Amino acid sequence: MRAFSAGDTSVLRAAGVFIASGTRDDEGRLEAAAADVHTMIHVGGGLLSRDPAAMVDNVEVVLRAATNAGVKRLIALSLPGADPGADDAIRRAKGEVEARLAAADLPTVAVRTSLVDTPAIRDAFATAGLGPQARAAVIAPVRVEDLIELIVAFDRARSSAPTGHLVVAADGPVRRSVAEHLELAGARAPGGGSLIGRKLSAAWLTVQLQQVLAGPWWTDDPVILDGWSFADLSPIPPAGNAGQ
Repeated sequence: MRAFSAGDTSVLRAAGVFIASGTRDDEGRLEAAAADVHTMIHVGGGLLSRDPAAMVDNVEVVLRAATNAGVKRLIALSLPGADPGADDAIRRAKGEVEARLAAADLPTVAVRTSLVDTPAIRDAFATAGLGPQARAAVIAPVRVEDLIELIVAFDRARSSAPTGHLVVAADGPVRRSVAEHLELAGARAPGGGSLIGRKLSAAWLTVQLQQVLAGPWWTDDPVILDGWSFADLSPIPPAGNAGQ
């Protein structure tokens, strides 16, 4: 297994993953790292991205590098409601990313996953000073472990598919408000006594999170394949400090 990143990869290295270091716009280095790779997983930007529009430039670099390296398939993470005309900047960018994937020369899969439950996301929510409306927003969180299982299952299922683009849904197994999710995770709001040592979010991130939390956080379109059913998987509701 290989990973390409400019960030902290110590956990991956400890797990035995081969690491190639480089920035997201270093197409040549990414292409070299992708040599002899069958399937590339593109995480892309997320809720904490300062420049959502950069996601589109990033996926174009990834697609060119993957195509030139002979990669057979690319699986990318997206969001429910991804659309170039969406109300928030994150979903607009993800919609543009999906359009690029659909037009690519190699087979691609866009996984529209609900909020992925990670320590970074929980900390951002807890320290962002979210207003009542954002804290009451209903989400459908997904464990990282379950998302990985789903991606592996789809890679195996499409191992013989020579062409095409597929969009699949990966909604979380339970729906709860942001406030309830933070309480279960032990990440309380400012004043709750659990923020010592945490860095408060910047003003731009607070605004962005409040916009993106307006949703949607699950996929109601019956045309879009339910990933869990297809892969015969049963995701587990995130609880406690899962993922930490």
